[in-house]
Amino acid sequence: MVRAIPDPSAFARDFRLDPSVVYLNHGSFGACPVPVQEAQRRHRDRVEADAVRFYVDDLWPLMDRSRDALAPVVGCDARDLVFVHNATTGVATVLHNLELRAGDEILVTNNEYTACMNNCRAVAARAGATVVAADLPWPMPGPDAAFDAVMARVTDRTRVAMISLVTSATGIRLPAERIIAALGERGIETILDAAHGPGCVPMDLDAWSPAWATGNCHKWLCSPKGAAFLFVRRDRQDGFRPLVLSNDAERLDAATARTRRPHFHHEFDYAGTDDMSPYLTVADAAAYLSGVMDGGIEAVMAANHALCVQGRDIVCDALGVQPPAPESMLGPMATLTLPAGAPDAETLKARLYDEWRIQIPVWGTPGGTTSIRLSAQIYNSVAQYEYLGEALRAELG
Repeated sequence: MVRAIPDPSAFARDFRLDPSVVYLNHGSFGACPVPVQEAQRRHRDRVEADAVRFYVDDLWPLMDRSRDALAPVVGCDARDLVFVHNATTGVATVLHNLELRAGDEILVTNNEYTACMNNCRAVAARAGATVVAADLPWPMPGPDAAFDAVMARVTDRTRVAMISLVTSATGIRLPAERIIAALGERGIETILDAAHGPGCVPMDLDAWSPAWATGNCHKWLCSPKGAAFLFVRRDRQDGFRPLVLSNDAERLDAATARTRRPHFHHEFDYAGTDDMSPYLTVADAAAYLSGVMDGGIEAVMAANHALCVQGRDIVCDALGVQPPAPESMLGPMATLTLPAGAPDAETLKARLYDEWRIQIPVWGTPGGTTSIRLSAQIYNSVAQYEYLGEALRAELG
């Protein structure tokens, strides 16, 4: 059966998305606009024109350019930022810099990202520590319920917590700043997993003051794949090192005297020959998003949130279900629990894609339910969510 695919928004002209697909899954891997892709190509061309000059001299100010562009987006001083390939790498780097002992506990929630949890368990096992998970309720009544669930699992053995700013599976914006502050009062530091952070929801790392935070730039900030940030609070930077040590590891003082930068930046900014173009293009991605709407990135985040809520309500009405979380806990993503009797997640996801050409996550959520997660980016349109509602009505009978 040939179906009329609804048009995306006018902003879709800036993206290379397949026009035969209704793309409602920006949250998984993002999508990089054409002007930003072109900027990345220019950075790569610069490397190939004179790689020696690039890696020895040009790299340092170009990294600072992206750092300076990202700092106001995440709400911190640029001196406290370095770049890593993705948020999982950021989490792993922090975990490997910790000094855990046997009997220590790492506090997480049952909504943490699988790859980050794998790293938590591996590091804990080597130290003889334990990973303790707080069960967040689903449906989610509100921020207080999330806060209480986390704090209820704190013990006198809790040494560090890893908490998502926006959960991946359920798309909930957790009260991270409240959790960080409450844990800090008990002497417990927090790793803030803001994989969905830059360009997704407003951030103020200086005010929230986690010891460490990491987040992807390739998702909601629309940079090329392979660009993420790692924030380390100033008092935690001494002796904090990347997972891979490069040539200057044992002569940092001399090296940093040449590059005129702190050890923290020098070691992370150059860890051997690598494609640095995703990092360098973060500044270009921030400039693109700042220019597409009056009001800059803040306006984009507000517009995406509004479209997400509208899309969520359209699909809820189509299915006759209630939203499982309050609007106040949403950014540009919303997860909806499907009615009882829905096909299993793998079957439904395949049918939505093969029969309706809709790209959207369908997966399990806490409590053994099946859910879909909507994303809203500037290239999406209201008509696409109406089409999704029609498809779900048909597939769920």
